[in-house]
Amino acid sequence: MTLRISSIRILPARPWKNGQGITRPVTESPGWRVSIATIDRSCSFSAYPGMLRQQALLSGAGLELILPTRECMRLERAGAVLSFSGMLPLTCRLDGGAVSVLNIMFAPDRFPDAAIRSVTTTFFPNAEADAVIVPVRGSWRATCASNAVHHVTTGEIMHGRIRYIAPLPGQGQQSALCYVASSCM
Repeated sequence: MTLRISSIRILPARPWKNGQGITRPVTESPGWRVSIATIDRSCSFSAYPGMLRQQALLSGAGLELILPTRECMRLERAGAVLSFSGMLPLTCRLDGGAVSVLNIMFAPDRFPDAAIRSVTTTFFPNAEADAVIVPVRGSWRATCASNAVHHVTTGEIMHGRIRYIAPLPGQGQQSALCYVASSCM
């Protein structure tokens, strides 16, 4: 797999399955999908029976996912990751304006180790698996499977087989944050 780096802004946008939001697919294959969604109003989420989902906040004040039982899951800061069943009929309520979130959806029988990981320091993804790196704060250095070194920063994504990532030195490493979404952590 060829390593790709691109701006999030240039990813093609398409409506959610239920039409209530916009998503920008990063990678998709049968049983595995990574996307970046913009949610600009409180709305219902699309149902994806047979899939597990994880979501992490990229920007905005946060949101609350409301289960049919009226229980709530909150995503109120970058770094936290929510996990939930794709078959649940969820409603989201925004905390203070539009948000941007990283999503993964996966079939657990095909991708039992798929996940979004919040990373603040050196991290070694599974270099044999498909991975997406999404910086939230700071610039990051990554070594891909071919040992080439690349840099990625906030507003960009890196997609491919990645051996190693680390925040670039001298850029306030205490505040560095990125997400790694992988088909096999």
